[in-house]
Amino acid sequence: MKRLTGIVAVVLFCRLCFAVEERKDGSIQGQVVDEATSSPLPSVNIIIQDTQRGASSDPDGFFSILGVPPGAYNLKCMMIGYKTRILNNVIVNPGRSIFIKIELKSTILEADSIVVTAGFFHEAKDAVVSNRSMDFEEIRSDPGSAEDIQRVVQALPAVVSGSDQDNEIIVRGGMPGENLFVMDEVEILNPNHFGYQGTTGGPINMINTYMVRRVDFYAGAFPARYGDKASSVMDIALRDGNREKIAGHGYMGMAGVGAMLEGPIPGRKGSFILSARKSYLDLVIDATGLTAVPYYYSLQGKAVYDLNKNNKLTIHGIFGDDKITIEDDESGYGRGAENVRSKSYQYAAGMTLRTLLGGMGLSKFTLSQSSNTWDQYVYHGIDDPYYTNVSIETERTLKYDLTYLPVKKLETNVGAHIKAIHFDIDEWAEADTIYTWNTGVSPPVKTGIYQFYGDYINSADERTYKSAAWAQLKWMPGRRLTLSGGLRFDHFSYTGQSALDPRLGLSVHLSPSTQVNLAYGQHSQSPPYIQLGMHPANKTLDYKKTRQVVLGLERLFREDIRGTVEVFYKEYSDVPISVSSLTPDPFDRSDGELVNKGEGYAQGIEFFLQKKLDRNYHFTLSYSFSDSKGLDPRFNEYYPWDYDYRHVFTFINGYKFHLMNKKWYQKLNRNFIYNLFAWILPFGDQVEVSVRWRYLGGRPHTEPVYYPNLQRWLSDETVRYNQTRYPSYHRLDFRLDRRFMFNGWNLVTFFDIMNIYGRDNIWGYSYNDDGTYDTVYQYSLFPVGGVTVEF
Repeated sequence: MKRLTGIVAVVLFCRLCFAVEERKDGSIQGQVVDEATSSPLPSVNIIIQDTQRGASSDPDGFFSILGVPPGAYNLKCMMIGYKTRILNNVIVNPGRSIFIKIELKSTILEADSIVVTAGFFHEAKDAVVSNRSMDFEEIRSDPGSAEDIQRVVQALPAVVSGSDQDNEIIVRGGMPGENLFVMDEVEILNPNHFGYQGTTGGPINMINTYMVRRVDFYAGAFPARYGDKASSVMDIALRDGNREKIAGHGYMGMAGVGAMLEGPIPGRKGSFILSARKSYLDLVIDATGLTAVPYYYSLQGKAVYDLNKNNKLTIHGIFGDDKITIEDDESGYGRGAENVRSKSYQYAAGMTLRTLLGGMGLSKFTLSQSSNTWDQYVYHGIDDPYYTNVSIETERTLKYDLTYLPVKKLETNVGAHIKAIHFDIDEWAEADTIYTWNTGVSPPVKTGIYQFYGDYINSADERTYKSAAWAQLKWMPGRRLTLSGGLRFDHFSYTGQSALDPRLGLSVHLSPSTQVNLAYGQHSQSPPYIQLGMHPANKTLDYKKTRQVVLGLERLFREDIRGTVEVFYKEYSDVPISVSSLTPDPFDRSDGELVNKGEGYAQGIEFFLQKKLDRNYHFTLSYSFSDSKGLDPRFNEYYPWDYDYRHVFTFINGYKFHLMNKKWYQKLNRNFIYNLFAWILPFGDQVEVSVRWRYLGGRPHTEPVYYPNLQRWLSDETVRYNQTRYPSYHRLDFRLDRRFMFNGWNLVTFFDIMNIYGRDNIWGYSYNDDGTYDTVYQYSLFPVGGVTVEF
């Protein structure tokens, strides 16, 4: 209640003190660059749509539009030889300047010509199919995602997640841990608080979205410069700090507090930006259904420095620390354990030297390190553990990437990296005994021992290397046709295995607004480090491989409305599986030994229709129908894979109200009574109301069989995998965003309600030794709110 009172007090104080303040004009500044080479583009026309204001970029690509009244605008950027681009929802605040980096894609001039325009939609770099590019405002205002970039991309038809409590990105029937995270050239092992080892998911993403400039997501057949992941890529570009003056914001909400500070480096040859956040989730813990309070904090920063006109040095890093203790858990959220103490921390940091090559290309030289540490202790009593895990995984990377355009029609990209790997795994589980029981008496009594398993030990302390090299070409013989091809080589010295992966792409413009895309890619992924230490035989595990073919039709109905239809086929081979899964005997124990004998496939069709926010209204509509199956080696027949939801549907709808210039609102603003209660009323200078409804078909699972004489639930040898499905999943999320503008600073509030009608979506079942089981649910009604002061 103290924190909630604090939020209300901040909003109320600002409304009473500054409601009738006359607002000054703001300005829009920025730089326009070539997307491929990052070279500045002169003489680009930048126009604020529906106004008479605009500017032209100077020889260094910079522009400035002064005297812009506060509000939200669309910027139209035009230059001969480049695709026209529109940036939507550019917010200008009173007495403040906003800086925007604009990247334009080159096109080919021909006499015959069809005119190709990007409109409001900016594709991920070098993407042919299955991609989405998002800016900060789109991420921030997404309902139900809690400003988590991993949850935002779940609006794509290709993407699902395992549960509300996990933001893992699972693409087209795939598995956890198959998404690559890259942030400003630095690969991140797992960017989440309480991240799950061997995967890339967790309950809370630790990246501060206020530092994000753009997110490019590739859902399949991605370019050759990305690798060692089987399904998808999320490439996050951070924005630079303010080069003119000190600025920042403070955040206070029901989930915690945070602050961000940015400004110029002395001499104005660079900038910095720093962020810190700390959780206070005890206020909303009852709504989540969790039985314990997670604590975490995170730090993030970035600095850029212009060495000269063509060379820029970027340094950035992120750090997170978290802990949780669960005791006497009977709900199943401890994943079968009643008492859990878990600590972890993770970080990634790197520096990149970017060099412009006189308008012909761009080189990037990066040195980075990423590390995750886990400390887990599961116990009967505080001094009686039955599972422990203390693990460290670290990658140190040296990477070079070169983009060069010998002619405008041909873009080449080559690169290589080497990684020094250290993984130290110390995992232990106590011995397990399966007893026989006499169930004819009450309570049942032990009569003997049916099976005994000794202690499980996974211990490895290894230092090794990974290396990779890639090359790709993009050729545009004319405006109607774009061809791309790439080849990537990966090698893992610990296993002695290598992979050679080809990538091919084709785009044909049938008209100015319609194009056909076709892409093929093979993607290889090395085993997670925790699997390598589980058994000596795992040292020879090969790369898991996917082969993907995607055919798509894309149409731009208007500058702000685009639709796509894609069909895909994705084949899995050499998937590591337990040796015990090769036989039907449920009492087989693998002792951690894995073999590359898993295989399967996924196929389907996806529809995606999106209207970007133009003036007031935006929506997203996505649907996919897919079939994903794995091969059951016990019977040599296919079964539904774990994330075979079949039907996935998402609808996002939002409307933005611009009230600042409405006469009735200006009059209301001068009313003392209104300002006294404004914090509970749905009004503001800008108000956005949005909803998100999501439906997933029932997730398959295998029903265990209860053996009373053993007091155990077992996967019976006669039962086929995943023949039963949980009930279908659906939920409705609501979000209300309000922005109050004052001279030189802003007040932004939000109120987000997840699962507004309280649907009881099942996460799974917790099976008890007495033959009963409990249902474990996902998020019930879950409200979150907060306020941000920007200055």
